[in-house]
Amino acid sequence: MFLREGEVGRRVAPHLRSGERILDFGTGTGRLSRWLAGRVGVLPTGADLVEYGNRRRDVPFIRMDDPFHVPAPDRSFDAVLLLFALHHNPFEAQGKILAEAARLARRRLIVLEDTPMSPVDRVCNVFWDKVLNSRHGVPTPFTFRSVGEWIDVFAEHDLELEHVESYRPKWPTLMTYHHSVFVLVPGSWIG
Repeated sequence: MFLREGEVGRRVAPHLRSGERILDFGTGTGRLSRWLAGRVGVLPTGADLVEYGNRRRDVPFIRMDDPFHVPAPDRSFDAVLLLFALHHNPFEAQGKILAEAARLARRRLIVLEDTPMSPVDRVCNVFWDKVLNSRHGVPTPFTFRSVGEWIDVFAEHDLELEHVESYRPKWPTLMTYHHSVFVLVPGSWIG
């Protein structure tokens, strides 16, 4: 899956700086964190409920017992990444996860999510989500949102949008639906 790490990494990297401590919340294998450490020079820590058998062991890891709490102090990380993590939760849980990510972030939150833009996009998105996650036992409730719906959810949680871009990823989904990158700053920190 190194092609996917490069494609996603190139979308996230411009929003990070060398030396920053980042939390990859819902890290999965940790391969993207390792990619960002090597290319950008960030200092990643992964956090997840599941310890994947193929997880990178060279990235520090926080095992979570509670999906809504990472055992780390407030503002522990310069940036928190939520990369394809929110849609693995019911709609009503997504705000709790965003609140926890905002608690941990000192400077910014970077969210990357599947954002199907048509009924055909959604069918492709459901197919790929099931295929790519079934071997790891990751929940697939198909709680995707449009770009506008995500922006509304972020505003409800006092997260200000700094940047958004949507694109069709080549890897691993062969450009069959959209992904969107959202760079967010907690509103109460601005000014």
